[in-house]
Amino acid sequence: MSGRIKGALLRGVENLLIVGFVAMIAMVFGNVVLRYAFNSGITASEELSRLLFVWLTFGGAFLVAREGGHLGMTTLVLMLGQRGRWWCRFAAESLSLFCMVLLVAGCWSQTAINIDNHAPVTGVPLAMTYLAGLVCGLGIGALNLLTIVALLRGQIGEDELVIGAESEELSAFEAQQRREARS
Repeated sequence: MSGRIKGALLRGVENLLIVGFVAMIAMVFGNVVLRYAFNSGITASEELSRLLFVWLTFGGAFLVAREGGHLGMTTLVLMLGQRGRWWCRFAAESLSLFCMVLLVAGCWSQTAINIDNHAPVTGVPLAMTYLAGLVCGLGIGALNLLTIVALLRGQIGEDELVIGAESEELSAFEAQQRREARS
């Protein structure tokens, strides 16, 4: 797949998530205003906003995985040599793939079980909730497989072996340590 098509697809996913987020905020805020100001509300907005929240969570998890932004133990991995970093990346991708297989299997089962169960107000099949996990698991699993193949072929450079974001507290602590070392 060409870079332009990939970029367009990723922008499409990002835009869908933005639209979903705005819709969820509008529904929740609108319902709060209606309840407090007019002692009424839109009952469907609770079910729809919950469904949107699940899809936004899994969609965001996919985008963050695509960018390698999930929390990682980068400080520890950086202490290793190139071979150790390669094995850590391989282990992380393999374990993540295993987790995605479990997620897909579980979500597939729940989707099949809940296809005939419907939300009481909107009538939306409850399977739509579990479909979000299924789609996310397939997407992240595909990313894991592509990375494992690239690792085995030697197509990942040394600078790409360490992925993940450290916690904000650790980053702040390390920045403070660097400032103190300079003074």
